[in-house]
Formats: sequence, C-alpha cells, structure tokens
Amino acid sequence: MITAAVCDDEESILTYMSEKIRSEFGSLNVEADLFSASDPFLLLEKVKTEPPEVLFLDIDMPKLGGMEIARYITENDIRTLLVFVTSHDALVYKSFQYRPFAFVRKSCFDDEIGDVVQRIKAELQKSGDSFSFKTGSGLFCIKLCEIMYFESDGNYIELHSTNDTYKFRGTIASVESELTGKSFIRIHKGFIVNLRHVFALHGDDLELDSGERLPVGRSNKDNVKRALMRYMR
Repeated sequence: MITAAVCDDEESILTYMSEKIRSEFGSLNVEADLFSASDPFLLLEKVKTEPPEVLFLDIDMPKLGGMEIARYITENDIRTLLVFVTSHDALVYKSFQYRPFAFVRKSCFDDEIGDVVQRIKAELQKSGDSFSFKTGSGLFCIKLCEIMYFESDGNYIELHSTNDTYKFRGTIASVESELTGKSFIRIHKGFIVNLRHVFALHGDDLELDSGERLPVGRSNKDNVKRALMRYMR
C-alpha cells in the first residue's frame, strides 16, 4: 500500500485528479491510501501529523500556495515525494529549490500522470525506508519503522506492523537478506524483529513495545544482546 495526498483548491479538479491517480496506481496492482483536500491548510495539518509517501500538490492556490507547503516540507526535512501539478509552466522553474520528484501539467494531466505514477512505484520499491511484498490483493509498501516483526509460517511470512498483519509467500532467510544493514535482527529460526520496537530482553524471550513476547533462540541470544547494545548507543 502507498500513502498519497492530493491538494487542489478547485473541487472538480481535485475529484478528477484523485480518481485518475487512484486508477493509475490500481492498474499497477498498487493499493493507494489517498487523502484529498481542497483546503491547503487542512493538507498542511495532514503533512505535519501523517506525512504521505507522495504528495500531488497544486502550485497556485490562494491564501496558502503549493510553494509555501513545499517550503515547510523542505525546512522540516519531511520525507515525501513531491509532485507539483500546475497550469502555469513558468512556476515550474521557481519550484526547483524544493527538489520536486516530478511535474504534471494540468493541460496534459491524462497523458503525463501514468508515467509519473510508474516512476513513483519504482522509487518507493527501491527506497531503503520501506519493505515491498506482493499478496493476492496486490503490491504493498510498508515503512520499515512501522514493521514490528516477521514470523515464518511454512512457505509464507507473516509481517506484523503497528497497524495490521500481512501474509505473503517467502522465506525468513530471504527477508533477513533483504534487510541486511537495517535495524532488524534474527532472534529465532522463525522470527526477525525490528530493534526499534524492542522494549526488553528477558531470559528466553524478547518483549516488544506492544506487550507481545517472542522467543529468542539459544544460539541467537549473544547476537541479539550485541545488536541491542549497538542500537541503543
């Protein structure tokens, strides 16, 4: 799943863009959790509390323009792919300082949005800040910080996040290999845990900040202790 937000002060354009963006993601088997706002102040509050992975932003809006929102994102180092949507080509050059991911011209929206959405999917898939996997429902991209642990279940893996549990075909070894260098540790032959969600290490188990307790394999104990010490420094 990809989290996205769309902002345009004209309701009819906002509705059209939102439906088209959702459709383009759907054609790539990507579920988009889409937030739409015609009020830029409402959009800014969303960015402050729950930054989307990608933001489609009209540059020219009264009271609070896209440039001002982009400035806030840049100054606060908020990680979101910024896509400017505009009917004023001259404004594109002024926006370079905010390092936009892409531009879409309103006059060519139907022709250009498909390519931009494909690029967004590719960018998020290769990003080191998320984990991508495929289920029967489509492609999902989960932020690493939201993943609590992975659990092996036969030929499948259960991904336990702070919000939900997902199941996909794979092996615990392949997940471990993909997450090398990230804040994850193999604590048992069937479990990989995100160190940021560890609350305490007990004798033979590990307690998460959710209150769940997972087994720690005898051969994994020393490695888990060392990993926790390094992470806490």
